[in-house]
Amino acid sequence: MNSTFPKSLYIILASFGLSFIFNFLFFAKEIGISILIFSTILLGTAFLFGQYQHFRLRRVWWLILPILFFALMPSIRANEFLIFLNLCAILGLFVLLAHEMTGTPTFLMGIADYFIMIVFMPFQMLSRALSTIVSIGQIHNETKNRNAWIRIIKSALMAVPILIIFGALFSQADLAFSKFINSFVAITISERTIQYLILLCFAFVASLSFLSYIFFHNKTRMTPEKPDVAERPGREIEILVFLGLIAVLFLIFIGFQITYLFGGETNIVKAGFTYAEYAHHGFWELVSVAMLSLLVLLASEKYTGAESGNNRFLIPALILISEVIIVIVSAFKRLSLYIDAYSMTELRFYVAGFIILLLVLFILLAVKFIKTKEEHFFTFGTLLSFVAFLIIVNIVNPDSFIATSNLKRYYRTGKIDVLYVGNLSVDAELKKIELYKKLEDKDKETLRRLFQKEKDRLQKSIEWQSTNISRAQALKLLNELEK
Repeated sequence: MNSTFPKSLYIILASFGLSFIFNFLFFAKEIGISILIFSTILLGTAFLFGQYQHFRLRRVWWLILPILFFALMPSIRANEFLIFLNLCAILGLFVLLAHEMTGTPTFLMGIADYFIMIVFMPFQMLSRALSTIVSIGQIHNETKNRNAWIRIIKSALMAVPILIIFGALFSQADLAFSKFINSFVAITISERTIQYLILLCFAFVASLSFLSYIFFHNKTRMTPEKPDVAERPGREIEILVFLGLIAVLFLIFIGFQITYLFGGETNIVKAGFTYAEYAHHGFWELVSVAMLSLLVLLASEKYTGAESGNNRFLIPALILISEVIIVIVSAFKRLSLYIDAYSMTELRFYVAGFIILLLVLFILLAVKFIKTKEEHFFTFGTLLSFVAFLIIVNIVNPDSFIATSNLKRYYRTGKIDVLYVGNLSVDAELKKIELYKKLEDKDKETLRRLFQKEKDRLQKSIEWQSTNISRAQALKLLNELEK
């Protein structure tokens, strides 16, 4: 029998099993501990296949740990955007895990490698899944008689799910065909059933693609290309002038920041602005400038071949990085002033975190330039920075942080947006109850109605697959509040 046949059959059967488990955990249910359970099962399946193939997963343990951390957080945090970020992180890390096991080591990848991986790897996974399905039919001729029953079982296993899916779709498409099918088997195909089957197909294809990519991939691992060490004196001059002009512009802008933003409210008022207006205006432009500067510096380094130790590039690059850091500090200052004036929101929280992340990336870039590190040093450092950033965000608990910030402002100024705070997720329930006890009249009644609405929703989320610590604690607190 073809040696690929049993492995293909096992992978297909495992993918079917994973797809049914996926639907059992997620279909028509709120996300909760189900993420951790499915991620663990998927990793366990990969581990078992790895043992069967003598393919160890030990070298990717550093990816498995953050996957499990981000998979755990949806059972602790209830903020929808944070759950979305955690899901993106899980998917990205699973793709990276598959790539790490079959391709270039992650710590040797450059920016172009990450781009290629993100764009092309999903298509490669689908192609590998198709090859797995095709290989299931490739049995050597000499086994024709001896393994007839294997052929029959294989065909039946392959046909059953396809027949169910096509039958359901055809029944929905044609009333006469639906009547014909119902004359044999009374089947009621609802919109919910169609949604279930679509999700089942998606889970099967995703699982099959992931497992097939790992265990049927040609394991060719690339080595990093050595940087071009040829001298580029003409390009050095071009970049020195280019970065020098940018640095001058930054210097002029920084002068205005020192005069107005860091110089106090008096200078701003004299110029005809309010402090809040001045703080808010231009914030996004500054963030865009910082991100564009990052690309400019990386491109300039490539253009001059500075990775080979071009010291002439280092000084203007560090000057520009220092100026960009001041611009980032200016953007953070503007945001903090705006938060003081108009309170903390979810968007402002994440933007503040992103600004800090940008600052870390520029420090990392400065280290790269000073130590003349290769490109993969920065790209791998960036990956670790993003992972660390999301871990910290999960630990901080955004909605609780936002509610705490707004409560402090309320105690200081007596102003608070009750509707906004009341609509924060249950991650902030303790702080919302603390606010409720301080409010009076209409504001208290508004928050009470929001609590009742929230309680009704929480009481409907009773499936164990949706288990979430924040939701359970919030329901308990709301029940105690009514006593």
